[in-house]
Amino acid sequence: MEITETVETEVRLGLPHWPAVPEPVDPSAATVLVLALGGHPRTAEVAGAWVREAEGRVPTRLVVADDLVTGHDDVAAALDAVRVGVRIMVVGPQHDVLLTLARCRAHGASGAELRAFVVDAVGPTDLPVYCAHCRATHRLHGEPGGTAVCPGCTRLLEIHPHHSAVRGSFLASDTGAEPDTGAEPDEQVAA
Repeated sequence: MEITETVETEVRLGLPHWPAVPEPVDPSAATVLVLALGGHPRTAEVAGAWVREAEGRVPTRLVVADDLVTGHDDVAAALDAVRVGVRIMVVGPQHDVLLTLARCRAHGASGAELRAFVVDAVGPTDLPVYCAHCRATHRLHGEPGGTAVCPGCTRLLEIHPHHSAVRGSFLASDTGAEPDTGAEPDEQVAA
């Protein structure tokens, strides 16, 4: 009997893959740092479970940041204090998790040391989007393949299905179309 069904085994390049359930704490960790970002109830639930699982085995630290702006110093101090053997576990909304993972990599964390769980992985959500025109990263609501207006240069951008782990953001470029501002076109003046 010939099997004709094919199974897709390749993941589209450049897109983060989020687990459906939080990964367990790595049993080989020397220490664990849990970064809980944002106020979503699921964030507190996942962070609490990770802390309970880790603290019985290894030194564990929990840092809670309501957002990346007000929590910047706390997250930076926690990352400055990590040492070899740490497992950094990040939970929160996709925007904050992606930017925080990039920060962790900038502090020298490797992929083996990082775990993440996003609480809003399905459908359009707030994403960090790097505009190729104004060369800034903005928080935009959308999804890869969708469009959004850049608050920096006001272009209508296509959010590409390409994510930079180093920047923590998705690439976006001008669609060539005018953004829909909701304003009525100027009336033609008859001569």
